Amino acid sequence: MFRDATLIFRGELILTRRSWAPMALSIAQPLTWLLLFTPLMVGLMKETPGSPPGGAWMVMTPALTIYLVLMNSAFTGYKLLGDLSNGVLERMRVTPASRTALLLGYAMMTVLQTVIQSIMVFLLAWLLFDLPLTLIGTLLTLGVGALLTFTLTACSITLALVTKSEPVFTAVISTSLLPLTLLSGILMPITRELAPQWLYILSRCNPLTWIADLTRATFTSNFAFEPVVIGGGMLVAITVMALWWGTRTFNREIL
Repeated sequence: MFRDATLIFRGELILTRRSWAPMALSIAQPLTWLLLFTPLMVGLMKETPGSPPGGAWMVMTPALTIYLVLMNSAFTGYKLLGDLSNGVLERMRVTPASRTALLLGYAMMTVLQTVIQSIMVFLLAWLLFDLPLTLIGTLLTLGVGALLTFTLTACSITLALVTKSEPVFTAVISTSLLPLTLLSGILMPITRELAPQWLYILSRCNPLTWIADLTRATFTSNFAFEPVVIGGGMLVAITVMALWWGTRTFNREIL
């Protein structure tokens, strides 16, 4: 299975190298948040009680990794819909390749893209704004982002295979992506002091909130119990569920 997934990943990598412009342009939005929004947060977080520790740059920079994860993984399903309409999945039916390999191959490509873009964001924040970086914190944050990318990419691809319809897939992704992003506290941390109680409770029901806290904790090498244990547990749990759902669906749909 992993050999088949590697072959699919290499094929996707070749296609990406031939057309690298979309990957380069996809980083424009998080860089816009970093360059034009984060400076506004510096003074605001200094004067607002209840703001997360570390300052605006230490809060926003690792959170943009989650933002990249969401943007990259959510729309990977369009690739599968294109392959479905072009007969790629039909041709896979007559091959001995593992049905799960397609899922893993797509996910590996998206993981690589997200890691490269996250490194670019970290380096830019370090070069332009003197953001303190540690090797351990950076690697752990990239690891969390990579695992979350794999998880959400698997969900996106599986959803595309279930719907088999671009309009339906677009509707589901568009409807769910914005509330998940806002409730996760990526762009504006949701704390007890800053948010109404109902909004704070609602945000705590979003697994991405805990994972965003986990990235901030790992980025600053602050291994407190709540973000590490609960956030890490949430990440592992949704990864297992996504892999189970994806494997089951691919084995059923691509016989």
